[in-house]
Amino acid sequence: MSKMHTLHSVCTHLSPAQAAHAAGVSRWTIMRAIKDQRLLAKRDNRNHWNIKTEDLDRWRTSTVRTVEAAHSLHTQNDASEMPMRVASLEAENDQLRERLLEVQADRDAWRKMAQKRHIWWPWGR
Repeated sequence: MSKMHTLHSVCTHLSPAQAAHAAGVSRWTIMRAIKDQRLLAKRDNRNHWNIKTEDLDRWRTSTVRTVEAAHSLHTQNDASEMPMRVASLEAENDQLRERLLEVQADRDAWRKMAQKRHIWWPWGR
């Protein structure tokens, strides 16, 4: 049985395009990381970038997020708690709506009082 080699396992130095392919990002992302000195790379005699696989791995683990890591997976426990959480949020929403109506009624009462005061206030004109 022959061992299957990937580009990443055979090469010790990668070009930015090869590194992008191995990391699952765009070439421009690799170039920005090199420019910002977050990814170590050196130029060879032909002015080509060379990226060590160890440096790419280090950068990828600290920077690149996978879909699984970006979005935590919901467990069965989360699904059973969801209806209770929704009911709690709906109750809180109803309380806030009631409080808003109280505050609006209070505001209107103050406005009405201010308008009455303005009518008989002799110095306001």
